[in-house]
Amino acid sequence: MLFEVIKEEIKDLIRKVLPYCNLSENDIDFEVSESPLKEYGDFSCNLAFLLSKIQKKNPYEIAKNIVNDILPKYEIINKNKSLIESVSIERPGFINFRINLKGFLKMFFLKIMEVTMMPTIGTPEDLILIEHTSVNPNKALHVGHIRNAVIGDSLYRLFSSTRHNVKVLNYVDDSGLQIADIIVAFRYANIPIEEEKRNSESKKFDHYCGNYVYVKINELYSTRQDLEIERKSVLKELENPYSQISLFTHQIVNRILIDQLQTCWNIKCHYDILNFESQIIQSNLWESIFKILKEKQIIQFETTGRNAGCWIFKSQKEGDKVLVRSDSTITYFAKDIPYAMWKLGCIENPFEFEIFSQQWDNTNLYQTKMKREKEQSSSFNNLINFDKIKKVITIIDFRQERLQSLLLEILNKLGIENTKYRYLGYEPVTLSNKTAELLGVNRENKKSTQMSGRKGIFIEADTALNLLINKAYDEVIKRNPDISEKEAKFIAKEISISAIRYYFIKQDMGKIITFDINDSLSLEGDTGPYIQYSYARGMRIIDKMDYKIDSLSGIELSDLDLDLLNNEIELITHLCKFSTIIKESAYNYEPKLIAKYLFKLSTLFNNFYESSPILKEVGNKKTIRIRILYSSLLIMNHCMEIIGITPLNKM
Repeated sequence: MLFEVIKEEIKDLIRKVLPYCNLSENDIDFEVSESPLKEYGDFSCNLAFLLSKIQKKNPYEIAKNIVNDILPKYEIINKNKSLIESVSIERPGFINFRINLKGFLKMFFLKIMEVTMMPTIGTPEDLILIEHTSVNPNKALHVGHIRNAVIGDSLYRLFSSTRHNVKVLNYVDDSGLQIADIIVAFRYANIPIEEEKRNSESKKFDHYCGNYVYVKINELYSTRQDLEIERKSVLKELENPYSQISLFTHQIVNRILIDQLQTCWNIKCHYDILNFESQIIQSNLWESIFKILKEKQIIQFETTGRNAGCWIFKSQKEGDKVLVRSDSTITYFAKDIPYAMWKLGCIENPFEFEIFSQQWDNTNLYQTKMKREKEQSSSFNNLINFDKIKKVITIIDFRQERLQSLLLEILNKLGIENTKYRYLGYEPVTLSNKTAELLGVNRENKKSTQMSGRKGIFIEADTALNLLINKAYDEVIKRNPDISEKEAKFIAKEISISAIRYYFIKQDMGKIITFDINDSLSLEGDTGPYIQYSYARGMRIIDKMDYKIDSLSGIELSDLDLDLLNNEIELITHLCKFSTIIKESAYNYEPKLIAKYLFKLSTLFNNFYESSPILKEVGNKKTIRIRILYSSLLIMNHCMEIIGITPLNKM
């Protein structure tokens, strides 16, 4: 909050310079940012570089003119009012600003409640739809799917905490090739629905389907041509909601889906609505869109070549893409078009909503169902106000980037405003050799293991989480020999959930992650447990204090009171960036910024903990340090909540 006040004061000064250059603020997009080298100042402005392109002059000479000739016309430094101490220039043309430290510290302690408050960015009128997880219902989730779920859930928490109205969608592909494979396995390959011999500790149906059924049926296809024919028949039957195949598929999908959701709930992911791909087809949404695509000649029917008999979309940028196959079955991509239009509120909603189940956070999870004219209207039909949609966010890995580009191109040709649609891509997850071997996968000399569901080379999220819990439990017992088993299990589970969530959030989405279990659980370095440990240290001080603060109200301090250590000033400065970081993270859809901020905050707080004792202090120094302590823990708590890290009082 204070950093925004300072940046705005600097911007006001720069705005006063622009008329001297015959410019207005609309003519030039200058930036005020933190200086990369603190010896030159706290903030820096790039105005001179932008003007040099316009005026064809040296940026350093322009900066000198601004600082030495223009700005002195105004009262820049007023220590009673301004938070700017001085302005200077540095080659090749930076205009640098230094903070009035005493004024800054006074403002912090006076405005401490505002500094620690979660900023409001949106309103309940701003509806954001976030689609994430959306794993094919033919297998258990592996650790790569968890990256998707954690990114999506953290964005949900971020937008919810900044006062947006957010709904989370989980798209269930219950009519595609993968689910057809499972149905063929059970109906035509005589693979039993119930596993006869359990070779693992897991009793979950999704594990059985993914580990054995899906792998086995793909092996059989190479020798059983009849099964390939049956798969095409199943895909066609799935378009009829009343066929025996559709009814049987619904039963199988629900069993797998419940198990998949349990995995996501175990890491505290929240959902609002389940959407089923089969309903997109059965609702006639696709037929309506298909007709429009043909009438507007957005798609063409191929009569020759490898796509003969298919309806395709021709993209100059991305090439040809089949929407309807020669056997009249619809491709996965084709179903994405009406679904995207539904999310954007561009077509009439053919669905009602009903409760599917209750979730870990005591909220209801709803599912779409087909509207029936004779049925009484559901009381849950106001779940989504399509007129209020501000943004639709789809989280999917980078391998779908081409399809997302094609989707946006088609929406554009349909005349739909696609600026509301935001695709967030991320790279897949591999396993480190040590982790792969620990979980029973031996990949010899490769640096990491690429997972493949079809080949049966993957590690379920349940397995990884359980292994993390076991390792964390051993560590908790070792550090707290007198702790009860119940408390140790609770702490171990919360450490593990926080570890895996933070591990995936802290990474760049455009970077392939090599997941290592030992690294994620470390109490040192950039990990979730390290942040929890930092928070727990602060809570131990509060537990030992002879009084508690009921309200983090501001206090007036004189210059004599502000004899702070450098580590305290550094921590306060970082605390004042909280509001800015939250806003940047929301505007850029990047929760990683919060993870990065939180790790540095934890490090600075540990330095404060080590060098600024509180319990033995007296007077104003104790008052100041207590407020630094409370404000640090409060902001840590805000950030931990967004990422999904559980604040613990003991580790």
